[in-house]
Amino acid sequence: MKRRLRALQKWADSFQGHFPTDVPSTERYWNWKIPVQANLVQGPHTTPEIQAQCAQALINACQHLMQSKAGFARDWRITAVICLPDFFTSEICIYKDEGYFASHTREAEGPGGTSRHLKSSLAEEWQLQLAPGSSELGIHLDCADPDQPDGRFICQRWYFGEVMPR
Repeated sequence: MKRRLRALQKWADSFQGHFPTDVPSTERYWNWKIPVQANLVQGPHTTPEIQAQCAQALINACQHLMQSKAGFARDWRITAVICLPDFFTSEICIYKDEGYFASHTREAEGPGGTSRHLKSSLAEEWQLQLAPGSSELGIHLDCADPDQPDGRFICQRWYFGEVMPR
C-alpha cells in the first residue's frame, strides 16, 4: 500500500515544470486517468484515508500543471476530477473548450437526468490542501442508465483547480 501511494505521488510530481505540448489541436479535452489499481481507491479494501491521499496526489498533479502552464494554453482550464463512488475514473483534465467545461459543471435538469452543485466541501471533509488560485466545485449527477440495475447512475464529481467562472 505504501509503495503504491509513493508511486502515485511520484507520478504527480512528474508534472512539476512540465506542460504537455502534444495535446492535439482538434481535441476539446485531454486527460490522464489516475494510475493505480482500482482496488486501491474503491471497493472493500480501500479507506477514506487512502482515498484522501490519492485525491491529494491528483490535486498536486493539477497544481503542478497549473504552475507550469505554457502561454499558448493560458485560456485552457486545468482540473483534478475526483469521482465518487467510482474513484477509479478520477483524472487530471485539461479543458481547451470553455463550453465543454461548462457542459460538465453546470446545473441542469432534463429527461436524461439532473446535475446540481453541492454545497458541501470534499476538501474540508478529507482535509485536502489546495494551492492559491485553486478552487473546488462539487457536482451531484443523477442520470438515466439502462446498464444499472435500478436504471439510474448516481455519483458525485469533485472538480479542483481552475473551476471558478470566468
